[in-house]
Amino acid sequence: MTSENSKDDSSKNISSDKPREVIEKLGFGFNKLNNKFVNILEENQKIKQQCKNLEEKIQEITRINSELNEKNQKILNNYSELNIKNQEILRINSNLIEENNVFSHINSELKKQLQEREKQFEKLQKHVSNLEKQRNDELQQIQQLEMVTQTLEKNLEIMKHDEIDDNIIKVLKENNEDFSSNFLKSLENDTEKSILPSDIRVVIGLDFGVTYSGFAYCHVLDNRNICLNVNWPGVVGRLKTNTVLQYDDEYNNVLLWGAPALAKKPNRRKVRCNEGNKPIELFKLHLSDLPDEFKPKLPIDYKKAITDYLKEIGKVIKETVTLRWPRIDYFKDTLLVIPVPAEFSEKSKVILRICAYNAGLIKEERSTNLQFTTETDAVTMYCMKNLTPAQSDTNVIIIDCGDSTVYLTTRKLISNDQLGEITERSCDFLGSASINDEFIEYLRKKLGDKPMDLLRDNNYEQMQYLIQHFCRSGKIPFTGDDPDFLFELDIRKLIPVINQYINNGKIRKTLEENEWIIEIDFKTMKSLFDPVIQKILYLIKSQLDNTHETYSAMFLVGDFSESKYLQKRIKEEFGQRVNNISVPLQPGTAISRGAVIYGLSAINN
Repeated sequence: MTSENSKDDSSKNISSDKPREVIEKLGFGFNKLNNKFVNILEENQKIKQQCKNLEEKIQEITRINSELNEKNQKILNNYSELNIKNQEILRINSNLIEENNVFSHINSELKKQLQEREKQFEKLQKHVSNLEKQRNDELQQIQQLEMVTQTLEKNLEIMKHDEIDDNIIKVLKENNEDFSSNFLKSLENDTEKSILPSDIRVVIGLDFGVTYSGFAYCHVLDNRNICLNVNWPGVVGRLKTNTVLQYDDEYNNVLLWGAPALAKKPNRRKVRCNEGNKPIELFKLHLSDLPDEFKPKLPIDYKKAITDYLKEIGKVIKETVTLRWPRIDYFKDTLLVIPVPAEFSEKSKVILRICAYNAGLIKEERSTNLQFTTETDAVTMYCMKNLTPAQSDTNVIIIDCGDSTVYLTTRKLISNDQLGEITERSCDFLGSASINDEFIEYLRKKLGDKPMDLLRDNNYEQMQYLIQHFCRSGKIPFTGDDPDFLFELDIRKLIPVINQYINNGKIRKTLEENEWIIEIDFKTMKSLFDPVIQKILYLIKSQLDNTHETYSAMFLVGDFSESKYLQKRIKEEFGQRVNNISVPLQPGTAISRGAVIYGLSAINN
């Protein structure tokens, strides 16, 4: 009973607790809903605000769009107007193009007419020039005819005498010499006054020397590149070749020229005591004013020798120029400059011109494509290219030590690139060949006079071969610095024919004991040089003393100036008086290079 009562009480308690829980849950749920509702209201408020903002933006965009539409309409209107204007411009441009085509056609026709007029004007100018030249030629011929007439009249008057004595013959000779001199001078002066051709493309400088000759050349468009010829018949690599000719037995045809004509290596199997005609050399001396006794006796006319030599070297010149520039017309496009000694007369220059013409170096005897300058001026122009800046109003001395002559020239330095007139000049017959003469004299002491005379008279080419060997292996290498210097000559190998000429028992025994070898030591070689160098030093000293002025530079040029011993002695002797003593590159080519520079300058002027 009691347990049942307790159950009833507990059930009553449970039933009474449920409504409260439900109410609590409802309260909590309502609170959540209320919070959510508040949140929703807040979000709704935000959305409304955003909508309002969007509406404002839409209104702004609508307003901007409206403005853009208005602007776009204006642009469309402007574009339409521009398009109309562009159409008008295109129409105008089309008309202008048509007019331009018409004007171009007219201009083309006018150009053709102008070109035709220019051609006619050039022809007229050339015709006028030819007429002037013809007039000058006629005047020159009239003058020459007057000279001939006057000379003939004088001679005819003399011929009227009943008896012709030595005085009359002397007068006739004087008249003829005066006529010849004046006539040739007029020819050369007329050529010098002529204007150089305007179509010169290549300048050639020909150094036609007494013992050696060579040439340089240059294109006018590349005037810094002066080339030197080193290819000669029988010899390659040398800057010059010998001024020598070898003729046939009748002296009609040239068999050899240059180095092969002078020195021949002996054939030890065929030793001949007589080798035929001697080579012809030193023929250029006949153009100088030397007394006849100092000029070589030739078996032919010296003019023929000069012409034949110029013809042979001319072949090399033409071949070299044509090979380098195939389109060059030699007779039309080249200027040939030949430097001559300053003391050459007008008559000598005219003779040289005639020889050059007969040799085929120029197309016409009076062609302006051949010009002369002095060797002194050519060397000076070359040295000017090597002149360092120096004080104005000082002197420059140029020493041209050639093979057979030494020329000293003093010039006043006006500015760094200009030399004035010659203030002092001197000359002597000295040079590299003088040392060769000393060498031959030394051999005379060793071998005897008679064997050397026989060698000279019967085997001249072998003697020259011996001299050339001495130059290459002894003279050129000698510097004067090495006391142990020794040069050996195998006489029997170099000149085998000498064995037949030496009959002196004492000399022969000495040679056999030394196995036919002659030794030239330092002291002996120096003794061959010193007599020649002492004369050159004296010549230089005299010229320096004569001027009593300051020298800013001394130039050593010419073949002999390549000698290191000569350079050393000059610098030792005059280094205190002249600060700048220089030897230009390849001093032996100063004349030919300077001739090219002279030619280029003449064209530019």
